[in-house]
Amino acid sequence: MKVRSAKKHDDGFTLVEVLVSLLIFAVAILGLTRAGTQTVSTFNQLEEKTYASIVADNQLALARLESENPFAQSREGEELSGGRAFDFRVERVETDVPQFFELIVSVSSPRTDQILIQRRAFVTGETS
Repeated sequence: MKVRSAKKHDDGFTLVEVLVSLLIFAVAILGLTRAGTQTVSTFNQLEEKTYASIVADNQLALARLESENPFAQSREGEELSGGRAFDFRVERVETDVPQFFELIVSVSSPRTDQILIQRRAFVTGETS
């Protein structure tokens, strides 16, 4: 006489187990998607700041070329760098030393008016 086992052997997953595994997978995918989005956003910000620093460096180089009277007054303008437009402002600040000036270059995005980068340099020149 053959005795049958009272236990039933199932080789598959229950519906609850499948739903729990799908939930875990969905949460993991959402986390990875968010991380990827933040990475792209951070890259775009760094790229914009890099181009803004090129604009600032260009303005300081122009000031150094005007050795006799570097930017007698503050000036503002727009410059293209990397196919993007940036607003810049160059301020000339007097120091305690005669014929020695501080130049402050601020570069901002025309879309947000937020200063992206600021550079400072010292130059010599004649008083205006």
